[in-house]
Amino acid sequence: MSQWHCHRATRGDTDEGGATATFNVRLTTDPSHAVTIALSSSDTGEGTVSPAALTFGSGDSTWNVDQAVTVTGVDDNSIDGDVAYTIVTGAASSSDGNYNGLAVADVTATNDDDDSAGVTVGAISGDTNEGGATATFNVRLTSDPTADVTMALSSSDTGEGTVSPAALTFGSGDSTWNVDQAVTVTGVDDNSIDGDVACTIVTAASSSDGNYNGLAVPDVTVTNDDDDTAGITVGAISGDTDEGGATATFNLRLNADPSHVVTIALSSSDAGEGTVSP
Repeated sequence: MSQWHCHRATRGDTDEGGATATFNVRLTTDPSHAVTIALSSSDTGEGTVSPAALTFGSGDSTWNVDQAVTVTGVDDNSIDGDVAYTIVTGAASSSDGNYNGLAVADVTATNDDDDSAGVTVGAISGDTNEGGATATFNVRLTSDPTADVTMALSSSDTGEGTVSPAALTFGSGDSTWNVDQAVTVTGVDDNSIDGDVACTIVTAASSSDGNYNGLAVPDVTVTNDDDDTAGITVGAISGDTDEGGATATFNLRLNADPSHVVTIALSSSDAGEGTVSP
């Protein structure tokens, strides 16, 4: 009785990185005519098969020689787990009635998933400063979610830096999930000599996709450079005094908000020419 023989290789699974698996096929008897077996994948989104058909000759040395079939894993961007699919072997086709229409067993393969929920947060472009300089960083997802993912953004210290936008949304099943979205941090001014101060841009993910909902996302630290220094600005004198008692004035102010009260003593170098008040 005519038969075929399929031998599965020890390398069983494919994966989304393109790893391959192989199995061999051969006939058990010499056919009177060439025998062709068509091959196809039940799910080309998980694995493809090559060649598309095998042909075994009649009356030569090919009918009982193993012919290799290669199955190649196909990548997707979804967290779909390890997925089983079938290499469908069509019924044998031949002018040999013993082989024509002979059922050939299908072969099951598994394509190992390489996707996981994750958020890629790029490096901050630099420091902000109290003059209003900005810094940016980018955010994107590492896999296609099953539902939209919203990422809330906030500043740990709005007295040093603000963040825009307040939230990012990454779509499901479209081209936005793996496209960088920019976040801008703007430095905030104060009048204190507080040095360069670090603040944190806090991130939080929410989604109907359980893989992404509540997923921990790295926060981003940014430094707001201080532009305040201790100093006193003395304005120009309004004019001359004279011995008739005419006055002149000038103003003083601090350049930065001090941490404690500042007292400035005033005196005249020549009280016989002019006095000062207060």
